[in-house]
Amino acid sequence: MSLNIPEEKNGESIISASGDIVVLKGEINDINPHIFLSPFFEKVLKSMGKQLTIDVSGLDFINSSGMKSLVVFIMKRPPSKIIIQSETSKSWQKTSLKILQSLDEENIQLTEI
Repeated sequence: MSLNIPEEKNGESIISASGDIVVLKGEINDINPHIFLSPFFEKVLKSMGKQLTIDVSGLDFINSSGMKSLVVFIMKRPPSKIIIQSETSKSWQKTSLKILQSLDEENIQLTEI
């Protein structure tokens, strides 16, 4: 299946999905980002295929609550491969995203662009 979720904005956060790519941009710094992220990720879960790319290269910040939403999404996903694309100049991404990779090292790959 192919994703087609139009861009959604919440404060400084922008999320969208097209094809097999989910894009997170801006800053996810809400106290309760799951209110915004959970419905979006539920839509992704309903339509995702065997491989999904999560592009966070445009994400400047994500707080621990936002990371928790990503963890919940990854744990709920059907058997699939996930590629997480980060920006090499944002060192926090490499460190923080390793947490997500540790959830399923066989099926979660980190790449830098």
